[in-house]
Amino acid sequence: MPLFAETEDKIFGDIMVEVLERTNLSRSSPGSKMRTLVECVSKKMGRMWSQFDLNMTQAFLDGAEGKFLNYFGDLMGVERLGEEPASISSTDRNIKFYVEVGTFGDINDGNSILVPSGKLIGTQEAGTGISYRTVVDTVLAASTNEGYIACQSVRSGGAVNVGKGKLVHHNFIDYTDHINSSLKVTNDAEIVKGQDLEGDTNYRFRIANQVLSLERANATAIRLAALVVPGVADIVSLPYHRGLGTYDLMIKSNTPSISDSLITNVQAAINSVTSHGIHPVARGPREIGISMVGSLILKNQVSAKEQTDIITGVTTNVTNYINNLDINEEFIINEVIERVMSTSDVIKTLGSPNKPLDSLFSYTPSRLEDNKIRAALLADLDPSEDERIIVENRYAGQTPILFRIVA
Repeated sequence: MPLFAETEDKIFGDIMVEVLERTNLSRSSPGSKMRTLVECVSKKMGRMWSQFDLNMTQAFLDGAEGKFLNYFGDLMGVERLGEEPASISSTDRNIKFYVEVGTFGDINDGNSILVPSGKLIGTQEAGTGISYRTVVDTVLAASTNEGYIACQSVRSGGAVNVGKGKLVHHNFIDYTDHINSSLKVTNDAEIVKGQDLEGDTNYRFRIANQVLSLERANATAIRLAALVVPGVADIVSLPYHRGLGTYDLMIKSNTPSISDSLITNVQAAINSVTSHGIHPVARGPREIGISMVGSLILKNQVSAKEQTDIITGVTTNVTNYINNLDINEEFIINEVIERVMSTSDVIKTLGSPNKPLDSLFSYTPSRLEDNKIRAALLADLDPSEDERIIVENRYAGQTPILFRIVA
């Protein structure tokens, strides 16, 4: 909103009144000399007022943008966050080499495969598209059929982030069966660690809260420290979760599951702003997995390609619904049915009236969190305050969300 509202029309009106009241000039019709001069002066003054108003806006934190906002940051000792590449460690268990049949030894004369640093992995062949580079030498043991690797994007910024299963090409050929391209690569989950230059809104928020964050150990300092870690979408604080002198910080990431490296990075960030005698723990929510099988009945016959498109659309819509559930947000079976039915007008019904889904299971971590307990889900699932429902990601080699078309 302008600080000083002086429009061209108002300036023109004020000048015309002054001239007509204080001079002998009386001809003010369109095209007259007096009116033309007043219009020229009004336009010039209107532009001057607009520029002055803009300059005044930039002089306050709420309205400053671009380099003017940087000046406030310099004054408060807060730098704008720059572009960052996406870095994936092997402990993230995301980017992996694998073979579809047999083991690594089977495609390399019984020997392990050494993948050196510097090899390219990307969304397209010949290093085009979005590319990542291996950063350490990795040994793929001869007796195994998959191995996770550490990579970093070739470029920086949010444009290097990719969806699940998009990194499927590589330029490594130093193994016996390379002529058949039997060594495959993929990413098991989305990659969202690439970071663009920090926008004005987020930068302004950090500047405005800099004084509180400098005090350390308060909620604002802890929150800001966690939010600047790449990959963190939001955090939920649980004070005194393990007794006096403790708090837990639950991480919300841009991906359904929380990687170990993200937890480690957030832990280091909050440790730097926590007072002596306070014990913080950064962690992800307890993940409750969901799997299901459903049968689609169509209104009429469609081609094989249309059937494939319908199944793909239904699977995508249901997966997105589940994986976008927030911490402590309820899983509702009727919402699944709604997502299925809204995918295509060709779908007549899902399952039967009393049993819309052929099977529906939940996977709850055991007490020691070293295993998951599968149970048939007969009703909506309402998680606890530190639990989040996702599509089960360790589902015994099968597709966790499976829909099929029946006659």
